[in-house]
Amino acid sequence: MPTLPALKQFVSSTGVRIYRISCDVLPLLSGRVYLLLGIETPTLIDTGSGSGICTSQIFQGLEEVRARFGEAFSWGDIGRVVLTHAHIDHFGGLPEIVRRTGAEVAVHALDRRAVEAYDERAARSNFAFDRFLRQAGVPGDRRREILAEFGYVKGRIESVAVDRELIDGEDAGPFRVIHTPGHSPGHVCLAVGDILLAGDHILARTVSQLWPESVAAYTGLGHYLDSLKRIQRCGPFRLAMGGHEPVIHDLAHRLEEIRAAHQRRLERLLEILSGAPEPLCVDQLSERMYSRQRGYPALLALTDVGARVEYLEQLGRIGIADIEHLAEQACPVFRYCPA
Repeated sequence: MPTLPALKQFVSSTGVRIYRISCDVLPLLSGRVYLLLGIETPTLIDTGSGSGICTSQIFQGLEEVRARFGEAFSWGDIGRVVLTHAHIDHFGGLPEIVRRTGAEVAVHALDRRAVEAYDERAARSNFAFDRFLRQAGVPGDRRREILAEFGYVKGRIESVAVDRELIDGEDAGPFRVIHTPGHSPGHVCLAVGDILLAGDHILARTVSQLWPESVAAYTGLGHYLDSLKRIQRCGPFRLAMGGHEPVIHDLAHRLEEIRAAHQRRLERLLEILSGAPEPLCVDQLSERMYSRQRGYPALLALTDVGARVEYLEQLGRIGIADIEHLAEQACPVFRYCPA
């Protein structure tokens, strides 16, 4: 695992002291959680995955805030945990952190059920994802392998009661809530003065992972692009800090880079379909876009292509070629061609 970035302090235009704490959230993936001080209720933004040493790294970071920066603070002072979204690398550590701090929990309504009824959400998500893979044309052996990498396993995370729902546009003490669906239904960014805590909506190097709307409502490329526009309208921001990767110093430029990357991938998909001698399913498109992948990379490639195919179909740029036969099958494979 690469060396984690050191604890660092940032101060917003409103005087809030923001401490960035790094942790290992998944194998080969580091994450960032943020402690907000200089406010009435010390607040932790996200909780890591709860896997391996992730939670202990967070508590070590909280202790370091006091030791290095002279803050009259201990982790028991945390009175509120705010989740940017309910993906495991951002809320898996929540049960242990709530047990040790007694903090209240806040999340957007569209991600609340994943926190409060994890096993139910796991069952529903696995069912929806399996249906997506079948319609994508993924054969049975690979489908079982990819489902195993999906990560929604019954009992993996202990459900936790949510105390407060975050509402788009509200001023919740030190920050303003901006609902940014796309990567997750209830994803929010938090505007702390001139600093944006961006969760996974905007990352410095990576184009945020897309999920098809057939797997989860309020995801998909259309919602994601609309959310990018919302962030642009809410700015300007001096800095943006995501749940992974370095600080973004020029957010406007990064937004343009992300939009351009999505446009290039859409054009590439249309090019592949236009040049194909016959209609293609999502699995075939994924192989042509990203080569044949296995395990977790295959999951990411398929959901990325699936979300883009849905978006192009919504725009009327492509269509399902075998539409007349869909009613004859319980779970047909969708094959696409240019409209």
